[in-house]
Amino acid sequence: MKKTYSVILATLLVGSGVTGAYAVTSYAESPKTEVAQQTEAEQQTEVEQQTEVEQLTEAVQPKTELTPSTTDSKSLQEKMLNAIDNYQYISGSYRTILTPIGVDETVEFEVQQGTDPRSRVLVQSNTANILRETAFDGEYYWNVQHDKKMYKKAKASKQVALASIDKKAERTFKNEKGEKVFVKRPDPSFSSLAKDVIFPQDYAFWLTPSNHKILGEEKLLERTAVVVEGKHTDLILAEKHQSTHFKMWIDQETGVLLKLEETNDKDEVTNSIEVLSIDFNKRAKKMSTFNVPDDYFMTEKSGSNDEKPSEKE
Repeated sequence: MKKTYSVILATLLVGSGVTGAYAVTSYAESPKTEVAQQTEAEQQTEVEQQTEVEQLTEAVQPKTELTPSTTDSKSLQEKMLNAIDNYQYISGSYRTILTPIGVDETVEFEVQQGTDPRSRVLVQSNTANILRETAFDGEYYWNVQHDKKMYKKAKASKQVALASIDKKAERTFKNEKGEKVFVKRPDPSFSSLAKDVIFPQDYAFWLTPSNHKILGEEKLLERTAVVVEGKHTDLILAEKHQSTHFKMWIDQETGVLLKLEETNDKDEVTNSIEVLSIDFNKRAKKMSTFNVPDDYFMTEKSGSNDEKPSEKE
């Protein structure tokens, strides 16, 4: 039975793609002795028995059938890069586990885009007594550590909130040094960790013209998801994530990430993100105002909250 590990990763890396070549060495077949032939026969019997077990297992747990997709890679990537244009309100939750650094968290979010962007994101550790929250009320960005009863409050940057981008321009190119450059859109709602799901442009940059394919479509959380499978061509990213391949389930309508799995060369799941619930129509009510309890103390005075570079870069 294949041993797998379910993991989720919220902090990822986007870097330059590197490809490698593989050599295959062949050996001339040597005469088989009687003992070798007997051993081979025993091995063949074990393989046949194992195959029967796998077939029975598949009969009990049939694989999900995918339907053909009419979505092409380019349009899917564009939706991921500009997902915030494809909905007004979004709320839900997802689980994220970072095995390399021992993180296991559940993230709940309420986000409003458009002309009046706002957000509220609650992060609960599943392994420790840690509860933190971020919020953007239209004017201030709050970062609260509930377990420590402390918070930071900063004036949000209007430049980020009003920032726009030329959607027709290339979002990936090489500079004069030959380094890959990724053009990322600012998030006007300051949605913090929720961006991994609701604005997955970092994962969209994983898709290169030759490293992936669309497998089809599948129903997930009552949504139509486009299933994409690919191989990491960036060796730095692959080493950091301890993975060689990835598989994504992307909401066909909005470009939102519904599920992500990364696997190593043993076909073991090493990293994953899984959305537990999602709603695109429910207008959030908790984001109009935001306050912390009176017994919390502020650790930093108000200041500008210009968007910082992502840890995924």
